[in-house]
Amino acid sequence: MVLIHEKITALLEQRRLKKRDLARALNVSPQTATDISKGRSAITLPHLRNLITFFEVRAEFWLDDERLVPEDADRLSARGTQAAIARTGLLQVQDPEKLLRRVRTFVQQNRAHFLASFPDLTPAERRVLGFAEVDAGAVGQIAGSTS
Repeated sequence: MVLIHEKITALLEQRRLKKRDLARALNVSPQTATDISKGRSAITLPHLRNLITFFEVRAEFWLDDERLVPEDADRLSARGTQAAIARTGLLQVQDPEKLLRRVRTFVQQNRAHFLASFPDLTPAERRVLGFAEVDAGAVGQIAGSTS
């Protein structure tokens, strides 16, 4: 019987990802990600949803206790996502991580104006841009203070 934490470990190794990548994907601390990948911590339904998105494999794979790694049929259709990314031009960027670091730096340097201009950022968008979790009241205060 193959357990979910074994699948997580196998996929992390296969894709050369680190537990900190898993922590970010699951929105948990690095220690919790380690505990999950070692089977010491339970996997919640939100964790399962995030695993599906992060590894781009169907829920059925995670629930199948006979296979350690996904087959082609288990993979989510990335066609829509790939097409959207292709339209942005990011697939042509040689070092997208470097570009993202530069964008994060710029956004951080112009934080108040940026948050005032885009008060509807999702928590995931905030994390990608390097913002700490900010509740809606704080965003309103920042936006109000720059007016």
